[in-house]
Amino acid sequence: MKNSHLAGMLLAVLASALAFSGVAAAQSSLSRDEINRISRAVVRILTIDGGEAVSSGSGTIIEPTGLIFTNRHVVEDGDDYEVQILDDLNDLPVPMYRARLVGYSMDVDFAILQIDRDVEGRTVDAAGLRLPFLEPAQPDVQRGDRVFVFGYPGIGEGYLAFTDGAVTTIRNGTMDDRRMHVWYQTDAEISPGNSGGLAVNASSEIVGIPTAVRTEGTTGGRLGGILAINAVQAAIASGLGSDRSEIAGGTTSPVIDGGRLDFSEAPYFGAAALAAGFSPDPHTVAMSSGGEVDVAYLGGGCTGYAAIAPDFRLSWSGLTSRMRVFFAANDGGDTALLINRPDGSWVCNDDVEAGTLDPMIVLEDAPEGQYDIWVASYSAGDFVDGTLYVTELDLGPAAVARGELDPSGSPYFGSASLSAGFTPDPHTATVVAGGSVDASYLGGGCVGFAAPAPDFRLNWNGSSNELRIYFEADQGEGDATIIVNAPDGSWTCNDDADSDTRNPTVVVGNPLEGQYDIWVGSYEQGEIIGGTVGVSELGGGRE
Repeated sequence: MKNSHLAGMLLAVLASALAFSGVAAAQSSLSRDEINRISRAVVRILTIDGGEAVSSGSGTIIEPTGLIFTNRHVVEDGDDYEVQILDDLNDLPVPMYRARLVGYSMDVDFAILQIDRDVEGRTVDAAGLRLPFLEPAQPDVQRGDRVFVFGYPGIGEGYLAFTDGAVTTIRNGTMDDRRMHVWYQTDAEISPGNSGGLAVNASSEIVGIPTAVRTEGTTGGRLGGILAINAVQAAIASGLGSDRSEIAGGTTSPVIDGGRLDFSEAPYFGAAALAAGFSPDPHTVAMSSGGEVDVAYLGGGCTGYAAIAPDFRLSWSGLTSRMRVFFAANDGGDTALLINRPDGSWVCNDDVEAGTLDPMIVLEDAPEGQYDIWVASYSAGDFVDGTLYVTELDLGPAAVARGELDPSGSPYFGSASLSAGFTPDPHTATVVAGGSVDASYLGGGCVGFAAPAPDFRLNWNGSSNELRIYFEADQGEGDATIIVNAPDGSWTCNDDADSDTRNPTVVVGNPLEGQYDIWVGSYEQGEIIGGTVGVSELGGGRE
């Protein structure tokens, strides 16, 4: 249901504000008095469902009668809202009022609340309220302009936070049949809880509503997303919904018109040059999915929303029968994968198999050249943290998701079949220790972080008093651990062979015939250690 009366009223407010705003002199900062004045109009919103607080966000009073602009995602999970207002500027906001949901947009992340009760639930006459407020306007925003953000981020422990930065990107779209600014990106700090708050320019004019933030996993760089006040006005003009049963499921960040994936842009999360047989395998990159481009325009079953620039660029050389590229989400989320191949063709995947929302693309006989890779979010406005994997091994999202060592996986650094009395003794193989799986879940003193599949596989035949399986780090650097899965399925682990070394050794007495899968882990998470794994009947390694 659309609220046309509300739309007309709000458009009148916006129009009258324009008449008074004028053209302000160029400024690069706000005065203390202005910061304090604006702060009083920014409120903390406690979203309540069934009498219990379920989340918090921010909002801005835009009329003295208690009309509040905020994000739809701040209010969509509740049936009532507590409004907290600053009394002392340097203290926590005070719970003063309750508010009802007036309307919301499904096209952009926007909603309106109206204060109608005091904090005890008694009805108040909105017309009699005289609350601090900030009138909307339509400022001229340019890239590089200063922007000032007010809100109540969770990291601020309930206190009002003020940050500033620059408008780094302006993105246009079509709303209400008009081209306009709909989305600003900024390097001003925005954190969860800021959502629904306020962004102004140096003339104290409302620029928009802080709505989202994207973090670059490799460097930790962040850009905040601000829903432009122009887009808010357009959403009001096109009519707001008021049916609470339909509020969930809208977009968080606007989808920008005409957006196309552009492999000429620099990748957000870096690049790598890999050759067939590369080590360590897999190559991993921490990143986030999502963006403003609806990739369905590519056809061929491509789906989701991705950034304009690639997320990662792979320069590939050498001959390989099969290369796998997949994305594993950290804490769930539905993602898709897109790759632009060296010949300019596209290949996409949404879900690699039933039971997982993670995507994977298998490149058979991958030709040499540049591969530009995007990780999309299935839903607009979602940003899913996770890890991109590039591998020549028999590895996929399901194995990574289990978070366990998998003896059925293909060994990263090869295998050997040895019999009692083998020569030369010791048998050695070059490996790289470390990985994402915390081996402590095995118990029995097992520690360290190892790759999901074995590093080395030993097929053993014959009778012997003992086998020593050990690891020696290159140049004595790094603290490694060793984990062995025996033919009977039992696990044996070691951290340091003795007090004089950080290299590990596992001694297997009267070894059973069969398959021994060997992992070399790093004691510290994220550490990668080069070295040699050895197998000996003659006392290699240490006790």
